Amino acid sequence: MSRARTTLRRVPAPLALLLAVAAVLSLSWNLVTPPLQGPDESDHVGYVEHLAQTGKIPSASTGNGPYATDEVGALAAGYLPMYQNPLARPPWTADAERSYRSFEDTLPGSARKNGNGPNSVGKNPPLYYIYEAIGWKLAFGAGFFGKLFVARLLGGLMLLVMVAFTWLAAGEVFARRRLPQTVAAGVVALLPMAGFLSGIVNTDILLAAIWTAFLWLALRTARLGLTWQRAAGLSAVTVLSVLTHGRGLALVPALLLALLVAWLTHAKTLRSTLRAAASSGVVLLAGLGIYKVIISAGGGGALFGGEANIGSRSAFSIRGLFSGIWQFYLPRLDSMVPHLGPAFGYRQFFVQQYFGGVFSSFEVYFPYVVYDAVQVAVFVLLIALYTIGAVRIRTVWPHWPKIVIVAGTAICLVFFLHVASYRALVNGSENPLIVGRYLLPMTGIVGIAIAAVVAGLPRRAGAVVAAVVLVGMIALSLGGLALNVERFYA
Repeated sequence: MSRARTTLRRVPAPLALLLAVAAVLSLSWNLVTPPLQGPDESDHVGYVEHLAQTGKIPSASTGNGPYATDEVGALAAGYLPMYQNPLARPPWTADAERSYRSFEDTLPGSARKNGNGPNSVGKNPPLYYIYEAIGWKLAFGAGFFGKLFVARLLGGLMLLVMVAFTWLAAGEVFARRRLPQTVAAGVVALLPMAGFLSGIVNTDILLAAIWTAFLWLALRTARLGLTWQRAAGLSAVTVLSVLTHGRGLALVPALLLALLVAWLTHAKTLRSTLRAAASSGVVLLAGLGIYKVIISAGGGGALFGGEANIGSRSAFSIRGLFSGIWQFYLPRLDSMVPHLGPAFGYRQFFVQQYFGGVFSSFEVYFPYVVYDAVQVAVFVLLIALYTIGAVRIRTVWPHWPKIVIVAGTAICLVFFLHVASYRALVNGSENPLIVGRYLLPMTGIVGIAIAAVVAGLPRRAGAVVAAVVLVGMIALSLGGLALNVERFYA
């Protein structure tokens, strides 16, 4: 008991407050978002339940049905008609509750094991679903909705992990200065999309937590030096990313970059370099071996799920890729072919769907004037970050390893998403496979970038900017919750 109290006393007061705020926001999103109304949530829940009940992974292409009978009954009770239907409301009347309980009480045990596919997320690697299946099994005796509530709570724990590791990563960047650490972790705790995704069942939240842990470990390795233990740790976190989702593959080049930066920063003998490289390779190979064992036992899944397994490479063009990226951010040049896919660019991707937020099944969103204000704020912060870096180049340059790791990790993610989107579109898909919530893994990096602006300003000006940013994000989070309440309960 005394050791636990000592550990709690070591938690800085700002971090403890941010963790509490993040927990409250996550729980609030859990409660105000009706069951199965998050993006692809019914599919993710189907995967979790089938894995928990049978120990097997649902198929992405074959089977008797994507959901177990209890989830089918929940959807039929009124949650399926709500999907992207602004006129529908949750079936939360006493009669509806009694009716579903009576239905659930009559189900045999086999009715919770028959959702073997086809499930659209059955191609995903199993790590997130194993994590959620543990909670599903621990909620012994609870009905379907009770188990779903527990599964959502586990997502909330991942938001706390993100906040804690962002605090630690910011400590590496800013030498444990309290104000920039608070701003960086506060951005993660208060980002509306982070809170929303932590309150539903979705793989994005675990992937984001893993990337945030990687960021801290990479920065720490750059500061302390490359050892075989740290190389193995970075590789192990990368394996976790790959085993969570196909998008997790984007962390592989970030791993190589982090190892290179740490090696360049600290002079190493050939022997120590080989030990670090060998330990990293062993961990990566062991991770792949563990994955094959899990997949063989589970009967499904795929390493390159989702965005990492789109069509063939026959139509891929480097020129076409970079032309598409250019037109995503800037007007088309005369020499370029028209942009593929729907009218979707940086504003929808970064501003509306990530910084501002779009909730439920892409149907609950802010008035466009709010996104206009968010866009202006983001541009002002980017200009301030660039200006501070240019003016203080002499003091910033010695910190190049941190800058390369932070910026390089973000670039790896964004570029990977662009490549996956281009592959899908050039092979005939109408879905660009790129949405704002896919940026969640770089939330810790965004927090550190905003904290860098605060740290680069005079003390009073930095405190004012910090207060404006955090108050603005609180307003966005509370506004998003209010919009959700209005959509489903007004």
